[in-house]
Amino acid sequence: MKLAAIPMLIIGLCIGCSSTGTVTSEQLKYTKWQLSRVDGLAIPASYSASLSFIEALQVNGFAGCNKFFGEGQLDDNHLTVNKLGMTRKSCGDKLDEFEQQFLNALKQGVPLQIQGQQLVLNGEQTFAFIPAS
Repeated sequence: MKLAAIPMLIIGLCIGCSSTGTVTSEQLKYTKWQLSRVDGLAIPASYSASLSFIEALQVNGFAGCNKFFGEGQLDDNHLTVNKLGMTRKSCGDKLDEFEQQFLNALKQGVPLQIQGQQLVLNGEQTFAFIPAS
């Protein structure tokens, strides 16, 4: 029962700090996010993607076709994922292109915000995530 309260506590902390605009690694630690919108538009179910943060800002997730992992770095609300590794399968041209855009944003670095209960990556494209259960 106590373990179930931890994700809600973390989400509460994220919401509480969203007014400052500053995102910290402590806010992200042990959170899991599900992609809900790209550039303000709802995504098709086939474009499912997730992003998780674990100890020492290690990042892992699912990019739509492949699983990925790497070392996250957070500087002035700017998230960069270094040493990005992933599985290597193809799921068709459109999904592969979407996946590359998402992973390139993480590799190149992208501004990061917590807006309400959303984690938003504001790069060339805007990726909005909601807490995953």
